[in-house]
Amino acid sequence: MDENNSSEYQFIKETIKERPLNKKKVLTRVIMIIICGLLFGAVSAGVFILTVRQYLSERGDGIDPVNIPRDEEMVSADEEPEEKPEENPGDVSEEAPEEVTEEASGEEPEQEENGVSGNAAGEGGESGEESSKEASSEEGSADNAPKKIVSYNITEHVSLSVEDYKSLYRTLKGVATEVGRSVVSVTMVVNDTDWFENSYEDSNTVSGLIVANNGKDLLILAEMPATDEEMELSVTFADGATLPGEVKQDDPDTGLSIISVPLSSISDDTKKEIKEAELGNSRGSNIVGLPVMALGAPLGIQGSQCFGRTTGNQREISLPDKNIHVLSTDIYGSENASGVITDYDGNVIGIISGDTFMDDMPNLLSGYAISDLKGIIERLSNGSSGCYLGIYGTDVTPEINEKEGVPLGLYVTRVALDSPAMSGGIQSGDVITRLGTANISSLSDYSDQLMKYQPGDEAVITVQRYSQGEFQEMTFEIDFGKAGEAVEELKGADTNR
Repeated sequence: MDENNSSEYQFIKETIKERPLNKKKVLTRVIMIIICGLLFGAVSAGVFILTVRQYLSERGDGIDPVNIPRDEEMVSADEEPEEKPEENPGDVSEEAPEEVTEEASGEEPEQEENGVSGNAAGEGGESGEESSKEASSEEGSADNAPKKIVSYNITEHVSLSVEDYKSLYRTLKGVATEVGRSVVSVTMVVNDTDWFENSYEDSNTVSGLIVANNGKDLLILAEMPATDEEMELSVTFADGATLPGEVKQDDPDTGLSIISVPLSSISDDTKKEIKEAELGNSRGSNIVGLPVMALGAPLGIQGSQCFGRTTGNQREISLPDKNIHVLSTDIYGSENASGVITDYDGNVIGIISGDTFMDDMPNLLSGYAISDLKGIIERLSNGSSGCYLGIYGTDVTPEINEKEGVPLGLYVTRVALDSPAMSGGIQSGDVITRLGTANISSLSDYSDQLMKYQPGDEAVITVQRYSQGEFQEMTFEIDFGKAGEAVEELKGADTNR
């Protein structure tokens, strides 16, 4: 039976064959996978780049950020707290002989009376004893009387010899040489063509100052001439080594730029011969009359040196969103001078700039006061272009606040045309009291807070505006512009306080 059944169904057979490969479909899938992979990779790369760029921007291009401490107002000698006077060796102390005190006061010396009485006592007994008792009683009353202190002022005339002068100037030269390790020469070469299509090179050399080291580059501050042409920069250090450099960031308002030279390109021998500058304090009334040196190219010649004194630091140059004090001297120099002003301790207190020279005294050297530049140097060293609102102003002093009733803050004297401040509604006569969440009590506060923002950011500015017989608080939303976008410039316009 089984055989019959098996033979009965022998015609039923099943063969499983593999489906033929569809090459077109496989190729399509492979292409889709590759496209998806590329899209995913592009998205991932974009996210990575944005994240890294944000990180690098916060870190200052991935290197150590430069931080320059700000200066406080220097206390003048008249405002210094009184200290307990030390004992003067020249003063007559309590143990001083009474004869010295009385001789100085012009009275008749007591010792002579005692001496006469003593002689009388030698001759006739009781009179000597009585005189000695009287003397002892007078001494007892003298103890209760106020002590007389006589000061001796000794004036000694000293004549300086030629050797003394030589020694003095050798010492000053030593200080200048030490500061000179921070001073460099920056040469700019511009390739251009004349009207006849002839190529030529135009070069210019200025003095610069080594201000920072961010771990990757050596940063140099210099006043660079404005030009739209491409230029090649070379930096010559104190030991004569010359290396290429490039502009890291510039400040169009002051004309100052930060030039970077890679540390990897600087030899070890050169690194030993150079150093970062010591930035001093240029604020306060006791800075006036300070002996100073002008180094770099004060006579228009690289390596020249001049000596003199400061004559003032109250004059100001009004720039957009900041005022910068001018440090003036009695040093005669070139109208094309560049370099630094330093004190005799080697601290840089001014950057020489032709924009600070007085029109009626163009050959007396002056420069930007270093204390007002420290925030700008820090910003430029970190590669930030800075923000721009276009506000010109001055501080409301406590005296004005008390006398005129003007609120404390930044008094707006002028607003630049077509500036973010004008577009936002700020007017001259407003008193800015708050920027964002920070209180503003002076132009310095305002400038410091402005450095915390980036171009394109938004912030709320609070002002006090005089209206209907009183100051009323108003707020405005402002979009920050980029530094150097001012349509009209007041560069060189001085304001005196």
